[in-house]
Amino acid sequence: MSPRRNSTSSRRDPSTARRDSRKKVRRDPGILGISSLLPRSRRSRAKAHARRPNMANPVDDNTRPAALPVTKTCVYKSIGKTRIPLDVYVPGSASTTSNPTNPPPPSTPPPSPHQHHPVMLFIHGGGWLGSNRSDYCRPLFHQFLHLGFVVVSMDYRLRPETSLDGQLSDVADVEGWLRTRLAVELEDVRVHVDASQLVVVGASAGAHLALLTPKLWTVAPKAILSMYGPTNLHHLPYLHRFAANPGSTLPCTADVLAAATTYENPPTDIPVPKSAKDRVRPRQIMAMNVFQRGLVAEFLLQGLVRLDDGTLSLPEPGCVSKEEVDAISPLHLCTLIPYPPVYQVMGAADDTFDTSHVHSFHDALLAQGVPAEKALVPNAKHAFDSAAVVEGEIHRSVVVPAVAWVARFVGL
Repeated sequence: MSPRRNSTSSRRDPSTARRDSRKKVRRDPGILGISSLLPRSRRSRAKAHARRPNMANPVDDNTRPAALPVTKTCVYKSIGKTRIPLDVYVPGSASTTSNPTNPPPPSTPPPSPHQHHPVMLFIHGGGWLGSNRSDYCRPLFHQFLHLGFVVVSMDYRLRPETSLDGQLSDVADVEGWLRTRLAVELEDVRVHVDASQLVVVGASAGAHLALLTPKLWTVAPKAILSMYGPTNLHHLPYLHRFAANPGSTLPCTADVLAAATTYENPPTDIPVPKSAKDRVRPRQIMAMNVFQRGLVAEFLLQGLVRLDDGTLSLPEPGCVSKEEVDAISPLHLCTLIPYPPVYQVMGAADDTFDTSHVHSFHDALLAQGVPAEKALVPNAKHAFDSAAVVEGEIHRSVVVPAVAWVARFVGL
């Protein structure tokens, strides 16, 4: 007889037995029990159009460009001993990093002492289980700053050590900080913000979280920009993204999972893999196995499970209900609650989430009367913009039109 499994989600302590999958699924208060949004008027339908910049090579450079300087780092939330930070960037930023291969990008216009700047919140990707707030497309931040936005990039607690409920609560709680504390934090640099003019941008898994803000927030953002994010968590086939990764054939054993996780100190910041050695670390092996085995929805909702012998294992296929998956699928949610305008960008050759995520969600938004736009980038794979440079082809052809479209909804 195989060992019995116990979920490590915060719904149950890791040492307790996992719920019987044959029983009726209990409602998840962090997902299904969030209060509905305040009523607000629908905006007019926008014409759908797929922008197709001509790019034979969608990546401008094979190394990450110099970062923009952070104006301030603040803690927006504390849970026990865990402090969750965010970085704030104000207009006028330019990279101060000396790098002959990647010279600093040009400065953005300085803030006006009389202007109240709109705010862009960025939610990083990383498969819901990795990366951090410094993992962003440089031209994306530069363009928002150029238009006069104050940019905020947040960390959040990562799966599987933190439940999806906890991760979503971080995304929910940052709203209150942005609307009440950001202005106070920027008083010493004499930058004024209009926190009622908020847009949200996310990349990959962060785009999925961004697309949940209409449900999670008390007041939805003015617009959302989704960079290659999934919208239908029922449809996540493995597209062989990790085929060339040296760790893709390594087994995901109990020892690997134990080495990959730190339940005693739930992480909010995992470094971005930079070398071949990084890509065979236990956490990367865990991530690859989740995607390769088609267990993304199960991993998000259940986390890892602990067997009776105390060892960890990936969740079983099909261990979550349709209702649970619907509750975290923007494609389903947009038929139930009002959504703000949404602009989606995805590579036409995305090897993590297929392009049906963009097309189906775009059509569903238009059917609800929500302004929507989509842009498919020819030949581009997942996270094609990660090495993009300011004033490069991706900046001009992809970032500029996307940011301009979103900025319309805060009056820019």
